[in-house]
Amino acid sequence: MLKQRTAGALASVPDRFSQQGGPISMKDRETLSLNDVVTYLSKEIADRQQTLREELAKGYQEMAAFNLNMAEEMLMIETEAEHALLRQVSGV
Repeated sequence: MLKQRTAGALASVPDRFSQQGGPISMKDRETLSLNDVVTYLSKEIADRQQTLREELAKGYQEMAAFNLNMAEEMLMIETEAEHALLRQVSGV
């Protein structure tokens, strides 16, 4: 039963390897083990996670100045609104 399930996985995953640009010959495709496939895909996932982290860090750095500017503007508006409310409440 296990052999039947893994045979389908081993037959379909090597096609994915070749799409990624990996140099896998037809002979190598026949000799790939499940461990090789898992190792390859684990490395691919780790690389994608690292790329995503780098892109997120870059995005946060690019937005930092914009966010600081917005916070400063909102602070001034909140302060002005608070003073206006205090004037209305005190009757001045």
